[in-house]
Amino acid sequence: MLLAVDTATNAPSVAVLDAQGLAGEITWRTREHHTRSLVPEIVRLLALLGRDIQQTQAIAVATGPGSFTGLRIGLSAAKGLAYSLNAALLGVPTLDVTASACALQTLPICAVMSAGRARYAAAIYHPHAPAPTRAGEYMFGAAEALASQIVAAARGQFIVNGEIDDALRAQLSAAAGARVTFAPRAFQTRRAGFLAELAWRRWQTGERDAIETLAPFYIPTAALA
Repeated sequence: MLLAVDTATNAPSVAVLDAQGLAGEITWRTREHHTRSLVPEIVRLLALLGRDIQQTQAIAVATGPGSFTGLRIGLSAAKGLAYSLNAALLGVPTLDVTASACALQTLPICAVMSAGRARYAAAIYHPHAPAPTRAGEYMFGAAEALASQIVAAARGQFIVNGEIDDALRAQLSAAAGARVTFAPRAFQTRRAGFLAELAWRRWQTGERDAIETLAPFYIPTAALA
């Protein structure tokens, strides 16, 4: 059994995956930086599934980009559980999870997330099943500047998925016109089920990350200036 934890933004998510597939998932919005809600939601999910935490053999965690507080809480919880349970620890970049929801698309995927203060983080992914692959570096900025970066990096038609508010949607539409397609809103919420699947594939090939060295990737301070 694999437990997945994503606390990168104010839309945290937890999931349980086993050999039969996704067993359960809880995704919610919070302004509490997950301090109060993360552990109770993990407990609630396990109780709902009739599982015991001791059955956990692997822990997956979103490693960023993301907020400083959110990532710190998620990494600390994942590392603590992995250590106490002697479970494998697997870190997955946050925008990989966002892009994974559109893995079966044929267009390049632009995965986006909020970075706070009307700023965003994004990356372009090549469509590929079962997991898209990132093409190029992460991009950061306010809506207008980021839209220009995304259009230049995508080059042709592309699909956008992730935390897209009205400001970024308007700027992307203005910059890309008919070249941009927005994923349905149900896809845009990042879900730990996708995180779990990405980590499960790594775990099944024998991969794991070191508890001592797995580190979060924070959004650069300059991107929030």
